[in-house]
Amino acid sequence: MATKTTNKLLKDLDNKDVDIRYAAAYHSNATPEVLLKALEDDDAGVREAAAYHSNATPEVLLKAMEDENEWVRYAAADHPNATPEVLLKAMRDRWNDVRDAAEANLESKKLRIKISVEKVK
Repeated sequence: MATKTTNKLLKDLDNKDVDIRYAAAYHSNATPEVLLKALEDDDAGVREAAAYHSNATPEVLLKAMEDENEWVRYAAADHPNATPEVLLKAMRDRWNDVRDAAEANLESKKLRIKISVEKVK
């Protein structure tokens, strides 16, 4: 069930003012539902804000990887919530910076796992 905040953010994403739509995508309480809708916006900045959002789920990030704008795809590849599926898609991207972001993200995840394993020993 959508909250009042979610309903307001979804409504704001229909506003003609790009600043209001950007604020909705950037809002700290934006849900994956809000972020998925923001990824359909005409403005790449709104879509990029959705892809960078801390509440972005793998579903949101996979959708962002389909975006025509390389910076939206870069945000998804660079996101800490990126799953192996998202990273694999990013590593096959036509834009080098997206591929580099995915590789750096993967290396960072490997390092965090290595540190965690060493702490357990």
